[in-house]
Amino acid sequence: MQKGSILFTACAVLFLIGCSSVAKKQAPQAKVPLTLPSLNTDIFKPMSVPTEHQIFGLSEEQQKDFLRYYNDPNNQDTPEHLRLFDYLHAFIGDFGFRGATLNASEALSLKTGNCLTLAIVTKALADVVNLEIAFQRVHSAPVYARNSSLMTLSSHVRTYIYDPSYAPSPDAIVIRRRSIIIDYFPSKSDVAGKMVSDSDFIAMYYQNIAAEALLNGKLDYAHAALQKGLSFNSFNTETLNSLAVTFNRAGEHKQAEILYQFMLDHRFASGNVISNYVALLQSQGRDSEVAELTQEVDAINADNPYIWIDLAEQAFAENRYTLANKYYKKAEDIAPYLHEGQFGLAKSYYQLGRLNLAEKSLIRAIELTYTTADRRLYEAKLLTLLQDNPY
Repeated sequence: MQKGSILFTACAVLFLIGCSSVAKKQAPQAKVPLTLPSLNTDIFKPMSVPTEHQIFGLSEEQQKDFLRYYNDPNNQDTPEHLRLFDYLHAFIGDFGFRGATLNASEALSLKTGNCLTLAIVTKALADVVNLEIAFQRVHSAPVYARNSSLMTLSSHVRTYIYDPSYAPSPDAIVIRRRSIIIDYFPSKSDVAGKMVSDSDFIAMYYQNIAAEALLNGKLDYAHAALQKGLSFNSFNTETLNSLAVTFNRAGEHKQAEILYQFMLDHRFASGNVISNYVALLQSQGRDSEVAELTQEVDAINADNPYIWIDLAEQAFAENRYTLANKYYKKAEDIAPYLHEGQFGLAKSYYQLGRLNLAEKSLIRAIELTYTTADRRLYEAKLLTLLQDNPY
């Protein structure tokens, strides 16, 4: 069975083999309108998936419960966006976090779901009272779980709820409007990514339920969900990547390759896409094409440092230490405060014989880590290095 990486965004992000939620990149403007390649979708049975209304719609009783709190005279001194936050805060107190991606009504009824589910609830409630919100991708340290050749990776979005009463002075330069940020799983290792459009946020829902379907071998449902996601953004990189993985798992390797090549040709392929394409080519013994494709990685403009760390780890495992060092440096450029990147630099510098630089990177990794286990590991590595390289 062909493996690959498939994005699952927001707290239960799913990949097939290579890790990492990659920030979506729009296809560039073209003189001739860009259209998706023709694919043989007849191999999949048509299936119904949730509509946008079903994702964010609330029952009448759920709306009434929220509005009772929101319009309560005792809460009128609290700014509107903070009222929504307070309601959510009370709701989360009884919330059981699970990997499933639910719609807003299900989550409010069952009090369970993942991070994306809670972001969906936030939007659903904000829509009831016409509060403006926005979403931002947050890149987290990878946490892997293998299941039937799929890998899961934790990642999420955070939500901005804007203060509707904020009115800056005419001469003010506003970088970001006054708002409150709701982040359900903040971590010291988080790296803020790009803002996410409403259409791409909805696409994340379909990516998630497609990934859940793939875990259960339900390829028809996964395909239907991804096609629905493409109706919101035809060129969402991770939706197309997930679609390619679905074709691959259905044995339609040529269809998957068409999608990978399409994204490469139009220069909006992600690290995930290239990793998956490489895996496909390697499975077919097309090693010369793999070497050419590896050069395409330099064209990626990913704002997720963990993408580069993951690619670096792959190169390191293949004893390609110069390439690994290059990718670790890309991660450092984006997020110099990540201890994982500094440790990676130390490993690659050591293998390249640049022991002084390896020592500096290890010391930096020790300074940046915040767990005892990592600190002890790095200190042990540093001690070994100093014994091998006495002054």
